[in-house]
Amino acid sequence: MDISIMTVSIPVDTDTLKEIQELIHYAFIEDQVDYAALLSVDELSDTFLKGFCVLAYDDDTDKLVGVISAIDRIATLDFEWSAVVLPSVRRQGIGEQLIKELTRNLDLRGATEDIALVPKASKAGQQLISKFGYVHDFSERTMAADAVENEMISEIEITPYSSEELELIELLASAFGDTEEEARELIAFNTQTPNRNMMLALINKEVVGTVSIVEETEKLWVTGLAVHEKARGKGIATSILNWSKNEAHRLGKAEVLLDVETDNEDAISVYKKVGFKTINFTHFYRKG
Repeated sequence: MDISIMTVSIPVDTDTLKEIQELIHYAFIEDQVDYAALLSVDELSDTFLKGFCVLAYDDDTDKLVGVISAIDRIATLDFEWSAVVLPSVRRQGIGEQLIKELTRNLDLRGATEDIALVPKASKAGQQLISKFGYVHDFSERTMAADAVENEMISEIEITPYSSEELELIELLASAFGDTEEEARELIAFNTQTPNRNMMLALINKEVVGTVSIVEETEKLWVTGLAVHEKARGKGIATSILNWSKNEAHRLGKAEVLLDVETDNEDAISVYKKVGFKTINFTHFYRKG
């Protein structure tokens, strides 16, 4: 099979997006892996998103047979990427060609770091990127819960972020160990990117927690959930998660999803109690 490789910047055009969606549809039937989430397909038409896609076409049929999406989500030249090849043409070196073109593009863009997302079930994918010098860094599980109405704890108020920057910076430093600069970058990203909203949890008007929500067609993603260390054990995380299910229900979404590192047992325990169930595992590899 003769293959042509090309690179396009994000946002991708409508026709290319349809080709990618068709490819991951066939890959899902074969692998039962949510490649749409791994490749951030719902965001590839976002004019505010930084990144690119590497595309592999069969010269004989002009059909898309492989794709990599590489995303610089916070515009810091740190890229996350994932790949998928059409099941019927795997083991023909298409994955290697895609990664070589990815590497060339990362170098051209001056990437400071890149990390690969590989499904736990894809042993071939893990072996392939190991050949290119990537080593396992950490793993995450994706968890999902139905979008349903839940009773809220009355003293905890969930409200959109407005101007509480200093309080939020302190919270992010307490929860994640973020520097002031990192916290400001995160706040800017979550408040200036379309379809993302940053929320605060308040007790007596004091900022004690935060979460960001990301709208997709049928799903609501929860990310950046944090509780100030001085306010833990008060049901704040539970209240935020129940609020997110209420919000998803209000917006007409089917479910709420989140990612959590597999060794974060405390967080996983909280998520399970609120009704989240594991639906997928992903390994993250960094260039060694």
